[in-house]
Amino acid sequence: MIDSDRSLSTERVLALARLAPFQILSAEELSLIALAGSEEVISRGTVLVAAGEQPSALHVPLSGELELSLAGARGSTAENPARAAALALLGEVPLVADLVAPAGTGLLVVPQDALVALLEEHGQLCRNLLGALAARLRAWGGGRGPTFRVSRGPLSTQSDLFSRMLVFRKLLGPGGGGMTAVARLARVARELRLEPGATITPSSDQADVLVLTQGSLRFLRTDGTEHLARAGEVVGLVEAIVGVAFATEAAALVPTTMLAVSAAELAQAVEDEDLLSLALVRGFAAELAAVTGASPPSFPEQDISKDVT
Repeated sequence: MIDSDRSLSTERVLALARLAPFQILSAEELSLIALAGSEEVISRGTVLVAAGEQPSALHVPLSGELELSLAGARGSTAENPARAAALALLGEVPLVADLVAPAGTGLLVVPQDALVALLEEHGQLCRNLLGALAARLRAWGGGRGPTFRVSRGPLSTQSDLFSRMLVFRKLLGPGGGGMTAVARLARVARELRLEPGATITPSSDQADVLVLTQGSLRFLRTDGTEHLARAGEVVGLVEAIVGVAFATEAAALVPTTMLAVSAAELAQAVEDEDLLSLALVRGFAAELAAVTGASPPSFPEQDISKDVT
């Protein structure tokens, strides 16, 4: 039940404002989330989420601190436990450790379905949250190249609209942005084909977001190191959402095919299609949960030698 008491609402908003990635939201947006939950006080140590399970609610500490416990050992290499659990909730991925509330902990508990409903109903709130996740993911990655892997291997390289829709369906995930968003991205995407040795500078070529469907690209980082992007990976998506250029030059190692979308086209699609924003929130949160150690990665590392021989 929504609690309309102003003082309680203020306390909840302040607690949410201390929890990344929600701290970037306005007070009005935080109030929407705060009033969708209820308060609980833990009288004894309670496992809120068991290791290997997905959180079913957002747990925001009002008093005390949450803990992560793995095989009976408190503590974890993951970031702040409440933040780690929030990322797992948004990304719909399991936690690697038990989320524990010690005795005396006061919590704001927002059920997952209530939070998702708010994101679906309030498009600007969802876009603001997406921007916060993108900025954090970019800062964590340090310009390391592709943002995340959407497939274990090559995707469809057919040029017809239906085949392109299948590619973007994988990008947006199960139940992702809806077929309207998928069809829109598929229509505006351009197919690029590179022979071995050919180069591309995404931002200069109006190809800010690349979905590699076949082959591989070698990117040169600003620090002089290299990163190999393979079929099934997405390049430049985080940068496009944040609004910065991804200008690193890349060279094809083998015959390579990709679908390219400009940052302007993506920004317009995100603005117009609320379900697209929600799908990207899920993807970015899941990636952040993986890179910060809160959740296992969606896809294991694979042998890449076949791409460079």
